Amino acid sequence: MKVLLTGSAGFLGRQIARSLLAQGVTDLRLHVRNVGPSEAVDALRRDFPAATIELVGANLLSRPAVDAAMLGVHTVVHAAAGMKGAAADMFANTVVASRNVFEAAGAAGVRRLVLISSFSVYRTEALGAGSLLADDHPIEPVGVERGAYGYAKTRQEHLLRECKARHGYETVVLRPGVIYGPGGGAFSSRVGLNVMGWFFSLGGPALLPLTYVDNCADAVARATLHAADGSSFSVVDDELPTCAQYLAGYRRHVRKLRVIRLPFWLFMWGARRLVAYHERSKGQLPAVFTPYVVRSMYTPLRYTNAGLKAIGWTQRVPTSDGLGQTWTWLKANGK
Repeated sequence: MKVLLTGSAGFLGRQIARSLLAQGVTDLRLHVRNVGPSEAVDALRRDFPAATIELVGANLLSRPAVDAAMLGVHTVVHAAAGMKGAAADMFANTVVASRNVFEAAGAAGVRRLVLISSFSVYRTEALGAGSLLADDHPIEPVGVERGAYGYAKTRQEHLLRECKARHGYETVVLRPGVIYGPGGGAFSSRVGLNVMGWFFSLGGPALLPLTYVDNCADAVARATLHAADGSSFSVVDDELPTCAQYLAGYRRHVRKLRVIRLPFWLFMWGARRLVAYHERSKGQLPAVFTPYVVRSMYTPLRYTNAGLKAIGWTQRVPTSDGLGQTWTWLKANGK
């Protein structure tokens, strides 16, 4: 069974490749944008000498290049996505590229497609404090109110459903929370934002839906090989800290920050004022944090990984160890 992994050079993609091989994949094709010398691929070949590991270069915006990458593939794990940049770039590298992948997979007779999505697609605005976010919770119908990234990932999931209906391949969707670890960023916007030398603490007592990059990759590999067709999973670790606890750990182990704590009620008040000024000024100040976004992202919720555990996933790296390794890396790299 040949597996194609898109985005294999990314923060998560590198670990997914290793987890797939560790869990028994013996024929793996790794997609990168440009093929060149790769120490990571050499290391995989050393560690898994019995596996066939190919490297293929393809711009996912080019349908012919994607078609070529699909030849002989049984399963696609689609981890590539636009994570930053202008809204148009994010849409192109997430939605347009995914359309090419999904359509090319159908044309090539791919049997199974696994999509790495995001928590940002869940329609959580109406959930009350303390509600459980389940794997089968509805996703946003459009997602445009969740910003450029949330809109692109929502459109990507709807597109997968359309292509599944048309082409008939099996699908599995994984929606990671906040992926962290050495090589990643220091803060999710769920925790807060650095603005002009001050850190605005936004999440406070809300649980932070962390998943250590190795644990997340293990979940992807497990679901790729064992999940039922049509399954979807939230990907979070056990023993989640609150946003305030994560921030305190960073300040203790990495570096000091000047912090302004913004309680939820004040955050909501500010979001309403921001939207009102945005409308009065005809867009002079972007309404980044709307009441919809604040309710969607910052209402304290509970999270579950029971679906993953039901298919045999376990958390390999404890949260305490993951945080410790992350603090050490962030401090060493001046993050």
